[in-house]
Amino acid sequence: MPRARKGAEQAEKNAYRSLYLTELARGSSHIASTLSPQTQRIAIAEIVDEFCTQHGADKLVIFRELLAESLEKRNQPGAAQAVLNFKPD
Repeated sequence: MPRARKGAEQAEKNAYRSLYLTELARGSSHIASTLSPQTQRIAIAEIVDEFCTQHGADKLVIFRELLAESLEKRNQPGAAQAVLNFKPD
């Protein structure tokens, strides 16, 4: 059963990745282009706020996870961790 559950979770994740494709591309690009921890935090806050406005806070957990994965693929592990650890003011 764990294998089936993992497959279902991956399928759900892929569906959300497709649904939020534009937001993930824009967000990961914006965050990856920052030059300091301060501007990175501002960029993350902007992306999170815009996402919540468009899609609601209830989908934020999966979006942040996908955004972090996108940043990892851009060779930005520090930015990915910052997204996962982000707490709004």
